[in-house]
Amino acid sequence: MAFTQVFSELGTNLRRNVSMSVSLIVTMTVSLLLASLGLLLQQQADHTEERFGNELQVQVVLCTENSRSSNCLGGAATDEQADAVKKALDDNPAVESVEFRSSEEFLDILRETYKQGDEIDDEILEGLNAKDFPASYFVTMNDPDDHKEVESQVEGMNGVASTENLRDLLGPLFSILDYIRWAAIGVALLLVIAAVLQVSNTIRMTVYARRREIGIMRLVGASTWHIQMPFILESLVAALVSAALACAGLAAFMKFIVYAQAREKLSEMTLWVDWSDAGTVALYTLGFAILLALIPTLFMTRKYLKV
Repeated sequence: MAFTQVFSELGTNLRRNVSMSVSLIVTMTVSLLLASLGLLLQQQADHTEERFGNELQVQVVLCTENSRSSNCLGGAATDEQADAVKKALDDNPAVESVEFRSSEEFLDILRETYKQGDEIDDEILEGLNAKDFPASYFVTMNDPDDHKEVESQVEGMNGVASTENLRDLLGPLFSILDYIRWAAIGVALLLVIAAVLQVSNTIRMTVYARRREIGIMRLVGASTWHIQMPFILESLVAALVSAALACAGLAAFMKFIVYAQAREKLSEMTLWVDWSDAGTVALYTLGFAILLALIPTLFMTRKYLKV
């Protein structure tokens, strides 16, 4: 195969079909960018779940004098009741570790949180007492999805006022991430279908425009790959350009949205995606772009060229 001739034909064909090539690149770029953003949101959801899912999953709140739970009719939890709760948690195979935080520790944490020297804050702190804060057990799970098992185990025990699950508090955040991710992936799939149809239509129209050239190549005994190669290379060039533009859009999103906004202003909220995550998504985008171009091209050239 004369590669010089093939690349010469590639350049000529690209100049002939500038408008179709540009429209194909635009369609593929938008679909790839949306798909990459969907994958990046998946990474973000995983980081958020990792950040909160592997930490203190369940807080078991013990009774105080003012607790209204039916388990707290006897007032504040006794040492025996607290020990029974601790033993039940330790014996549960779903529990990885248990950390106890006393009422005094809660008050100390609150004091550290407030900025010292503020008169209003000092007045508030002076009026607080350790008894106003319930002692609690913070339970880390082996599998965050098993939190209901622990909750059902201790909720009926004497001395337990309530249980609080961090995953329930973060449920709306995970739901929003899921909706955005699936919306991006859904739109991307529609655009992928449009890109496949456009590739097919481009191949069909290009074959019709070059029917005489293809007929001459068959007569002189050109091989199958020699006839298909210009079409494959055209699609591959469009795919690489589209992938490059999609990755550039992904990089812009990381720089101006994630790093300039989310990581800068909301750094304490969760673990945000970083450049390594974006790099992984970019590799997936490149591979998907190549498949998106090559598979329909190979199929359509076989169909229309009948080689």
